[in-house]
Amino acid sequence: MTKKIYFNKTPNGTFRVRFIDENGRWWSKTFKTKTDAQIFERAVKRDEPLGFWFPENQEEGIIPASFAILAEQWLDHGKHVRELSKSCLDNYKTHLNNHILPVLGDFLVKDLKLADIELLAKALKIKKPMTRSYQSIRKNHEECEEDAFLSLGYRREILIVACMITRWARERNLIQVNPFDRYKLPVKAEQPYDYWRLEDEDSFFDWIEQGGNYTLPVKSPYGNVFDKPMKVRNSEELRDIVLFALRSGMRLGEIGGLRNRDVNLSEGWVRIRSTYSFAESRIKNSTKNKKYRLIEMNADMREILWRRRHIPEGKPVFNVKMNTIKFFSRTCRWAGVREIHFHALSHTCLTNLANGYGMDKPLPVTQVQKIAGHADIKMTQRYVHTHGIEGTGSGQWSREERLARKKQEEVQSTTTSFSGEEEHRMRSLHFGFASSRDDRPKPKKLRLIK
Repeated sequence: MTKKIYFNKTPNGTFRVRFIDENGRWWSKTFKTKTDAQIFERAVKRDEPLGFWFPENQEEGIIPASFAILAEQWLDHGKHVRELSKSCLDNYKTHLNNHILPVLGDFLVKDLKLADIELLAKALKIKKPMTRSYQSIRKNHEECEEDAFLSLGYRREILIVACMITRWARERNLIQVNPFDRYKLPVKAEQPYDYWRLEDEDSFFDWIEQGGNYTLPVKSPYGNVFDKPMKVRNSEELRDIVLFALRSGMRLGEIGGLRNRDVNLSEGWVRIRSTYSFAESRIKNSTKNKKYRLIEMNADMREILWRRRHIPEGKPVFNVKMNTIKFFSRTCRWAGVREIHFHALSHTCLTNLANGYGMDKPLPVTQVQKIAGHADIKMTQRYVHTHGIEGTGSGQWSREERLARKKQEEVQSTTTSFSGEEEHRMRSLHFGFASSRDDRPKPKKLRLIK
């Protein structure tokens, strides 16, 4: 067990961690960033093997017997050292328990080879989805049959988790060679992302203002099916959340974590620094990329926040736990508009900003990146779409148009030739000579005088 740990910043801007091990020996490690130093400090507190940070002093560690034990150690490291979110850990556990461990769980770590992950890839390719929720989500994204297999994107996500586990083991010298390092992940074909057009937005809000009426098929006790008239609950809350997402580009979790202490109505800006976690049912004081940002209000955002200025500062401004938000694609179907997920509203907002839809002129992509809070501009470009196909045509003439143009050119050339000859003839007559034999003045006939 370690006795003392010292964490300090050096004069040259680096971060140093020093500690004393159970044998009374001093250890010291310097890092360029504070985050790396904190990760090392947590590993020291948990008495984890430090061979990754001190490879020159690494002794041969205890290699986990099976891949299942290695995966358990990897999850424990992600929970306590990397401090991953609960939703992320639950996602990893689902991939492991349902797909990876049934195939690789009993394999010995020391005997792992490249063919093992290829075996997993083959098993995933012929596997069918077992949950109804996965099939529903799949239908919304792709055209597939009822008995369709797992999508390529989902299989790729599972294989990435298996590769992450062996890479983590290699970094800590639990294995000498990463057996999955040379595996080439399948390439997913890019699919068009659906989002709202301006007419969809107008139709949705018109539907809400008219009461949010829809019909629901109900089966009577006598076996007859009839359409029961229904009306959405909390229509005003639904309208404000959707409109706020379309004008701000904020994610659903960021909207749910917004509080009045992060709103400045006098200066006209909103500070995004919190996120509502649906998995943990609480507001977390961090965003997806662990950074905060400020965005300016427009007229719609200001009007919505002004009506909600009396909400206590510690409570969220919006209630994002409504079923109309949770099952937003179903709400779109009730409204009779294009069915999209709620996250597609962020795509819609950034697309409108970058293309200038519904505004005077488009914004530069760098400014759209700041509004979205993306660390890389390539991510922003994935969010920016276009309604039409402007600028993608070759501009070639059709055959009919080309023949018509050719005929018109021939007529013009003939007309030009005739006018040129006439002008030359007139000029010749004016200067007393002709350009051809036919144009020369004929001599007068002489009469004989008797």
